Amino acid sequence: MRFLLLCLLVFSTTFAQADDKTFSGFVQIRKDRELYVDWVKAAPGKPTAILLNGLTYSTKQWDRFTQALSKRGIGVLRYDMYGMGQTLLKYAPLVEAISYKQQAQDLNALTNVLGLKGKLNLVGLSYGGGIAMAFSQFYSERVGVMVLMAPYTEPIEEQDRWIRSQIWYTRKLYPLHPASDDELYDYFLRQIVYTTYPAAEPIVLENSYKLEAVFRMVQGIRKWTALSAANSFPAKSVHLMIAGNDQYIKRQVMDDFWAGVPEESKASVIVVNNTEHKIPEAAPNFSAAWVAEILMKNRILNSARNFEGDAITGVVRYEGGSFKLPHN
Repeated sequence: MRFLLLCLLVFSTTFAQADDKTFSGFVQIRKDRELYVDWVKAAPGKPTAILLNGLTYSTKQWDRFTQALSKRGIGVLRYDMYGMGQTLLKYAPLVEAISYKQQAQDLNALTNVLGLKGKLNLVGLSYGGGIAMAFSQFYSERVGVMVLMAPYTEPIEEQDRWIRSQIWYTRKLYPLHPASDDELYDYFLRQIVYTTYPAAEPIVLENSYKLEAVFRMVQGIRKWTALSAANSFPAKSVHLMIAGNDQYIKRQVMDDFWAGVPEESKASVIVVNNTEHKIPEAAPNFSAAWVAEILMKNRILNSARNFEGDAITGVVRYEGGSFKLPHN
C-alpha cells in the first residue's frame, strides 16, 4: 500500500508539473546526464523559442530577454548546456573537451524528453549560435527557425594566428618536442583563455570551475566551422543578427558567413546598431521584439531580407519602408 501511494504521489507530481505554466529544475536526458532547465510555457497557439547560451552565459543572463518574449505569450525554454551554469556546478570539475556534437545531441534529447514536437525555433548567441547550426547539421528535419545572434562561425582570426605562430616557434626551438600540433594548439589556447578571458569577461570568475569549462567548450568546437554545416540549413531558416558594435567578431566575418549561406536557406539579416556582442543583454527588449516578429511571421519578413535596426530608437529600416519595435 505504501508503495502504491508513493507511485501515485510521483505520478500526480509529474502530471502537475506538465500542467504548470513554468518549470525550473534538472531534467534527465539520459542515464548519465541531467541539464538545468528554466521553461516558461507558451500561451495556446503561440510558438516556443529555445535559447542557446553564449560561451560565458547561463540561463540567468537571458532574464530581461525572456520577460520581453513571454509578455507576448511566446514560450521560452532556456537551459544550461554541459559546462554552463547550474549544469556545470552539478558535474564540475570538467577535465575533457566538450564536443559541439555532444551539445547538439543533448539538445535533441532534451527537447524529446520535454515533448517538444514539430519544428524547433532556436535562438542562439555566439557559441549558442554555433550549436544551433551544429544541431541543424545532425537534425535538420527538426529545425524550423534559427535566429543567430553574433554567432560563432569560426575561430577568432587573431587568436588562431597567435596560437599557430607559437606552435611554429616551438617547433623551431624544440624540434624534438613530443607534443602533437593538436596538443600544442590546446596548450596555447588554454593560455589565451586563462590570461585574457578574466579581463574581457569577468563573469568567468564567478566560480572556480567556470574558466576551465569555457576552455573545454572552446576546445570542443575549435575545429568546426559554420559553413561546414551550411548545406544542412532548411529553406528560409536562417535569421542573422549582427551587432553593430561587436567587440569580438569583425563585421567582415559575419558578411563572409552570410555570403556562404545557401540562398534558399536565407531568411533575414539585421544589423543592430548601438549594441555590442551580447545582444540579449545590451538590447533585450529590441532583440526580443525582433525575435517575436520572426516567430509570429511578420509579413514584412516575407518581402524583405536585409534590415538595419537601431537599439536606441527601436526603428527598423529596410528597402521600401521602416517600422518601430519596443526598445530599451
